[in-house]
Amino acid sequence: MIRPLLILFMTLAHLFMIDHLSRMNGVAALNFDNWLMVFLKAGLAKSGVPLLSLISGYLAVVSLERYGYGQVLWRKAKRLIWPLFWSNLLFIILITYPEQARDPNVRPDLQIYPFDLLGWFQATFAFYRLPANEPLYFLKDLYTCFLLLPLLMVVSRVRFLNVAVIVWMAYKCIYLKSAFFFEVFPLWFIRFDIVFAFYVGILLNFWQKDLVIKNRNVNLGLVLLFLAATSLASVAYVVLAKPDYEVLFLWTDFVVKVCSVAGCIGIMSLLAGYPGRLSRGLERMSPYAYTLFLTHVFTFTFFTRAYLHFFPVPEFFSVAGYLYVFTMLLTAVIVSMVLKSAWTRLVVKVRAWA
Repeated sequence: MIRPLLILFMTLAHLFMIDHLSRMNGVAALNFDNWLMVFLKAGLAKSGVPLLSLISGYLAVVSLERYGYGQVLWRKAKRLIWPLFWSNLLFIILITYPEQARDPNVRPDLQIYPFDLLGWFQATFAFYRLPANEPLYFLKDLYTCFLLLPLLMVVSRVRFLNVAVIVWMAYKCIYLKSAFFFEVFPLWFIRFDIVFAFYVGILLNFWQKDLVIKNRNVNLGLVLLFLAATSLASVAYVVLAKPDYEVLFLWTDFVVKVCSVAGCIGIMSLLAGYPGRLSRGLERMSPYAYTLFLTHVFTFTFFTRAYLHFFPVPEFFSVAGYLYVFTMLLTAVIVSMVLKSAWTRLVVKVRAWA
């Protein structure tokens, strides 16, 4: 039930009209508009990746014991690398290539137009670059975690060393280090907190800790902790200029991510322990969540183009802005459901013909 909610949080990072970076890189007025922009994109939007990584690590232990290392890599390649390939390739053909042909300043870190083999490879497989479909860096980094799974499993079972590795990984997360050992692909992470959370998930499995907390008050406390930490961090992000407080921002970002994992575990536990309309709705949406993750930037891009063809750029804090965001999110969800349903039916028909 938590997966579609986390992915919805992640989609907030790609709402093009919300410019939170200008608020963070300079000193802005502390008002509700500026605070909410930063809260959504610098706080809430980052809460999905860490917990999804932690759950993946937690479940990876069971998968390794059941299937073996080779089979796990093969299964995860079909689940992670294959979608990484086709989704980025489609994104290059439909969006990045024509946009860069019109404006070379579009994704200047990638050489897409004119055709460059290395540039296309980097854009497709997140080779030392954010891929064309930017949020799919998560798939590449997560697969690297599975490549490291045997090593992480061994380390997690060595007393004291397992805790020392947590400290070492936390340092790398805080100071945005990218290499696990060396700057060698694929052991190079766009976000090191992914492997950090993955490893914590392995440890929690080894320590036989349940990810679902039964105590309602504890869960509510964790949710409030997450909201309070993110709210206070957003205040700091607005009133302080990031270039002047780099270290403070790095530490604050790490604390917010840790609190986000705790808060989302609290939300997950509340949804599991007290089922209602929200939990049932999320459960129904769960089969389409991965498709939403893969396709939401496509939908956002084409929706925005169509919107701006007929209407002026909306102000975020206006009725038009709220309708724009709500309609775009709803469209992304509907598109993911249609594509997933169509693909499932196609697979069933192909298997029947075979």
